[in-house]
Amino acid sequence: MLPSQTGPCQTSSRSLVFGLGPSITSEDGIITGAKLPTGLQIIRCMLAKKPGANGALSQFEATKGVLEQVRPFYKKANIPMVSDKRACHKMVDLVNANNKLRKISQAKRSSETTAKQLEKMECRLDATFPLWPPNVEQLIDNPEDLAFLASMKTDRVATFGVLDKKLQLKVKRREERKAAAAARQSRCEKELEEMTAMSSLVSESDEELEEDTNTVCPTSEGEPSHKHKKTGTNVFIPHDILSRPSVVSLASRLKMSPTQLAAFTRGLVAESGGECTHLSS
Repeated sequence: MLPSQTGPCQTSSRSLVFGLGPSITSEDGIITGAKLPTGLQIIRCMLAKKPGANGALSQFEATKGVLEQVRPFYKKANIPMVSDKRACHKMVDLVNANNKLRKISQAKRSSETTAKQLEKMECRLDATFPLWPPNVEQLIDNPEDLAFLASMKTDRVATFGVLDKKLQLKVKRREERKAAAAARQSRCEKELEEMTAMSSLVSESDEELEEDTNTVCPTSEGEPSHKHKKTGTNVFIPHDILSRPSVVSLASRLKMSPTQLAAFTRGLVAESGGECTHLSS
């Protein structure tokens, strides 16, 4: 609750301000806590930035700065916010209402009317400053988020503690998925390198064999010369090779689409002198 003094008074360290509490310090410029900010936190943060003072931020800039401090609290709680324009307008209204109360003269601060105004302001500042839309309950699906919001609207007992644990678990799972994906990609790249190296070795072996078979021994006159055929590795490629599970799995790991896989296989068969028309995709 705010002090209901009729004028400023001194405490052991800080003076009290009517309708606001202890005087503003630079520490009030940072909003902390494990709950959605209260109206008191909002207004003290605003006033700590001294909007409108010489060399200080304008009221609009100060309000935007406070909003950027408040936004992470709502994101952590998974609670939607009103538009930036509406949020800034509500914060400015709060500051203006408090300024109006603090401008009441010393002589009138002890009146019954002022006492009611002060009590109303105390309730407004002690409560969670509402920056959610009117239909916020319809926008939230998670029961725990709804329970947290209900607490922020009433007793403010709930904290981000449980939410933080769930957030950490989500982040951990996301990091594990990223690591698994990176490991799969690494394995695929290694398999591709091994396949390339094996293909290179087969190619070199074929070239050596070709050189040996192209060497023609001298023949006697009248004997017909024999043509040597180029030899290679005979491979039987089934007509349904493109739909084999192992091939489909490898293509998936290498991020090849069915079209790319078909084009690659047909090109390989055609280059080897085979007939592509019998391949089925």
